[in-house]
Amino acid sequence: MFVRVKLYGTLRRLSQSGTPGLWQGEISPGTRILDLITLIGSSAREVSAASVDGAVLPLETVIPDGTQEIILVTPMGGG
Repeated sequence: MFVRVKLYGTLRRLSQSGTPGLWQGEISPGTRILDLITLIGSSAREVSAASVDGAVLPLETVIPDGTQEIILVTPMGGG
């Protein structure tokens, strides 16, 4: 299955060449969000939330077939 992943915060460093803030690629059926995070070169500690087609889901969730867009964000600091 082909997925499009929007990357925010420090995850932007994992963008593909020529596509800032974006990773696109094929994943196998049954791939969890956690598996995708590893596939793109990050770890679960760096990701604070994931949205799959507009729904915020736990990182252990299997990515549904037909998913159009996944958004990954890092923790935000403030002060």
